[in-house]
Amino acid sequence: MFGKNKGKWKSNSKLIAIDFDDTITNFAPYPHTGTLNKKAEKYIRLLVENGYTLILWTARTGENYKEACKLIEEWNLPIKLDDKSKYEHGTTGKISVDFFIDDRSFTGKINWRKLYKYILNNV
Repeated sequence: MFGKNKGKWKSNSKLIAIDFDDTITNFAPYPHTGTLNKKAEKYIRLLVENGYTLILWTARTGENYKEACKLIEEWNLPIKLDDKSKYEHGTTGKISVDFFIDDRSFTGKINWRKLYKYILNNV
């Protein structure tokens, strides 16, 4: 369904789950989608260039999820849009990744430069 971003990853790379709303995008009230956050775009591309694999991990479902996937493809972001269940650990619904990037994990705006350096040094 989401062709060009499906399955493009290295099996030995570190896996990062990334949120959509107010993380990849600038803030917009749900269910609207914000504009592409240019700092996020820059550092997403740098992470992938450095061997990390990013997967979309969002609370969006149904048509809202499809809209997020469509925008990621239009923006040509190197984020995997595979079936999220591939990454679930057993039947818990939790996923098995090396790191999460989510606006709710930070107080205030994400400092992408600091986050990038942290990931390179620790993940």
